[in-house]
Amino acid sequence: MELFPNGGFVRLRSRARDKYVHADADASGVSLRPLGATPSVNAVWKPEHWPGEEDIFLLQGAAYGRYLAVSDQDAPPGHRGVRAVQRDYNSPQVDAPFMWTAFRVDADQNYVRLHNHQRWLRANGRHRYWNNVVTVDTRNGSLTTMMQWRVEAIPVSPQPLPLPPPPQQPTNVVAYSSVLLQQIHVSRGLFKRRAKVHPYAGRMIRHVQMDDDGFIHDKPEFNFDDYSVSNLRTELALRQGDENITLCLRAGMYALAIPLITDLPHNTDPLDIIVVTTGSPGFEMLEYPQFDEPPEP
Repeated sequence: MELFPNGGFVRLRSRARDKYVHADADASGVSLRPLGATPSVNAVWKPEHWPGEEDIFLLQGAAYGRYLAVSDQDAPPGHRGVRAVQRDYNSPQVDAPFMWTAFRVDADQNYVRLHNHQRWLRANGRHRYWNNVVTVDTRNGSLTTMMQWRVEAIPVSPQPLPLPPPPQQPTNVVAYSSVLLQQIHVSRGLFKRRAKVHPYAGRMIRHVQMDDDGFIHDKPEFNFDDYSVSNLRTELALRQGDENITLCLRAGMYALAIPLITDLPHNTDPLDIIVVTTGSPGFEMLEYPQFDEPPEP
């Protein structure tokens, strides 16, 4: 469908809730969020048409590279159907939970219903507005506006986007046994002041180097105790001995590699990073969503 151009970028806005399908920061959940004054890359999805199946496409999150999929997890109380989730793509074949087909609602508008094997992507919370989990359901597929989505095209550019700056070093960060303790919650009372420290154990970074001829060279894995993409780039530049690099992310063996342009997901899952030399032929093929552009009225 022309509303989902192969390799382009889109946002999906709920007709009923006027919020957007958002890849949650844990790189697992999917929820409805307002766009806000500063649009987020988490609301951006990249359609990927399956070869030979023009009507079937996948939706890859531009934030963490994972794909919008149907789970077998029941929706939370107050929601309908099962959860929509973000998942790595590890199958060489088109896999049913990832397959989407779009059906226009009105011929002269950009509203669609997104179909997956007799189920439909839906918003929740028409009356209980705090219910913001995106789900997939079978009921009322042709009737309710909770299953209707406006497709907003996002301009594409080869111009790299600036990375989020590294966080400022807090004064109360505690290091213990080489583990960075980043989250400190303080309980205050009339006679007490108690701090609870939650350690972040880090994640494994598996990275490869792509040379100018497109060949891949494996590099040693390492543990990274940070969420900052800027700090990760600095670490990889030190390990490569080259500051002229761009980072790409591949979420699964058969996933498309996309530029890594936001901070790392809030989980401890390993990440597969492809290091590309800035200005190389591989770099010239990268495309970036200009997601800070205002949406269509």
